[in-house]
Amino acid sequence: MKFRRLLFLCPLLLLGCATEDHQDLRQWMREETKGMRGKVSPLPEIAAFPVVAYETEGLTPPFAPGKIVTLEAVADKSTPDRTRPQQPLEIFPIEDLKVVGIIMAGTVPYALIQTPPPNKPKHVRVGEYMGRSFGKITAITREGITVLETVKDANGAWVEQEKVLMVPREGGR
Repeated sequence: MKFRRLLFLCPLLLLGCATEDHQDLRQWMREETKGMRGKVSPLPEIAAFPVVAYETEGLTPPFAPGKIVTLEAVADKSTPDRTRPQQPLEIFPIEDLKVVGIIMAGTVPYALIQTPPPNKPKHVRVGEYMGRSFGKITAITREGITVLETVKDANGAWVEQEKVLMVPREGGR
């Protein structure tokens, strides 16, 4: 109900403002602006820049990361073997893989690895590969698994880095 009253009063208020002519204000503005003239300084002369040839054959692209290639990188012996067949868990980033359990089959330990849904968990053992960075499983213990990844450093050399994927404790700790 209040909204309807407000809707009815708004046009009346606007109509009341429109009836005043403000002739005295308009006359004063006309008198004040009679002697006003704008003064704009001329634009400065534009100096022509010398033409320079831009040859890109010998230059590094502007957004490419600069690499320092060392002799160690050229003669790198730790390059991963790309000719071996890829294993099923190598299609996933290692961050997406979770160790959900450790199984002992006699003296041989197996780790149960949960992959992103909708896939089922897969079991792995020492010597198998997982992750996109050529991660080789080097140890399986009750606490988790140790993976040795082979990645390129800033200089382009292949380096090995160790990651440990822990088994989650009861209660989410």
